[in-house]
Amino acid sequence: MNNQKARWGIAGLGKIAHRFVSDLTMQVDNAELYAVAARDKQRADSFSNQYGCQRSYGSYTELANDANVDIVYIATIHPFHKGLVELFLNKGKHVLVEKPAFTNLQDWDAMSTLAEEKGLLLAEAMKTVAFPAYQAMKQFIKENKVEINGIEASFGNWHEFDSDWHLFNPKLCGGATLDVGVYGLWFYADLCRLTNTPIEKPAVEYVNDNSQSEVDENVVFKFDGQIKGEICASITRNLKREAIIRGPELEIVIHNKWWNPKKIDISFKGEQTQISAAVSGGGFEYEIEHISSLILNKINYSDVMCKKTSRQVISIMEESLVENGFDYLVCSKPSSN
Repeated sequence: MNNQKARWGIAGLGKIAHRFVSDLTMQVDNAELYAVAARDKQRADSFSNQYGCQRSYGSYTELANDANVDIVYIATIHPFHKGLVELFLNKGKHVLVEKPAFTNLQDWDAMSTLAEEKGLLLAEAMKTVAFPAYQAMKQFIKENKVEINGIEASFGNWHEFDSDWHLFNPKLCGGATLDVGVYGLWFYADLCRLTNTPIEKPAVEYVNDNSQSEVDENVVFKFDGQIKGEICASITRNLKREAIIRGPELEIVIHNKWWNPKKIDISFKGEQTQISAAVSGGGFEYEIEHISSLILNKINYSDVMCKKTSRQVISIMEESLVENGFDYLVCSKPSSN
């Protein structure tokens, strides 16, 4: 391995891959874009030319067989993740897989076990928790022994109903829980982990705005216990973009687009603290730099994008969808390599 840069391969070349690679090539010093792959060679070539990539492939198997690739970022639609994760792990590649990593716990456990057996890193790409402002907030909570008793977070945007679009397509595991609910649930679970707080099963409410829809469009997860939580997600409504953390003599507000945390106001015991960290790229650079550093230092786990947290969140999503009649949204699909 090049001791200076981790060599990345990209599997799946949609919109999120463009954003990810833009940050990888422009903002990160310890990583390089080495190879890309799509099922369409022409598309792979076009993407490769746009970003100055060394290799482009018309199949994921060819990417997996490239001995020069250290890690693969999987950016396909989530029901196809399992087959690709398995392919790349079996070929000795570390894997960063876009959220949600998997739609069900069985897939997570199988692939997590495989990664451990191979001595490889498998992480879910929850970029929020790698942002400097978010990390600074967690450090403040830890250093000041801050008690948290309430968390509110929403992620929702209005979209016009289109059953052919993946967001509303049940065959592609669409819906609010898996697409955007994963952000708020990860946020809640990550802070529970920070404070060593057990997570109790939430009460879940689903509401659809389109009667013909076969996916979940609006969901609220309400957590009881030591830390109360109200986590909302929607693909048909615009929701509040601030997240709020409360406790005794405490209010923390993560401002606009809390999932890309740049400005955080903390009121604690009568004192005001502001955390502000300018972001030069699109926000993917922090997770790329973090994961690349782990690989270069031969560390096969992340304490930032923690596997235990991924497992908890996947379990909550799967259980709530199954119990509310959306069991067909949590299956994995065979990948076309």
